[in-house]
Amino acid sequence: MKAGAEVEREFTVYFFDTDAGGVAHNLTYLRWIEAVRTDLAEALGWGIGEMVGGMHGCPVLTKTEVEYLKPAKLGDRVRVVSRLGQVGKVRFTVESEVQGAEGQLFCRAKQELVSVDLKTGKAKALREDWRKKHG
Repeated sequence: MKAGAEVEREFTVYFFDTDAGGVAHNLTYLRWIEAVRTDLAEALGWGIGEMVGGMHGCPVLTKTEVEYLKPAKLGDRVRVVSRLGQVGKVRFTVESEVQGAEGQLFCRAKQELVSVDLKTGKAKALREDWRKKHG
């Protein structure tokens, strides 16, 4: 996969995803986006095992910008599409959309992540081969 590669996954809006009015909570969108962002990392060769136990650092979320455009409601089927954005020396971005079955756009998000050495808590350069392949 190259920079701009994307992955997607479908979800159903369940009762626990909603408020008393049957509208998906704002945190529900972030949970879906987190799941698909993890799928994207796996597809790009940065699996969960490597994140927590590897020597190349762990991606840590530092910024999330979210635009809620239309409410997803109880029973809706949604599709979350996430793609790799900019890749720098220690940080990268992921752009995501939550779409409905008819293509309507419920939510758009851009997240910034930094590679961090979990033992020291300090930023760590992204693996050079990963940056070259995806940057």
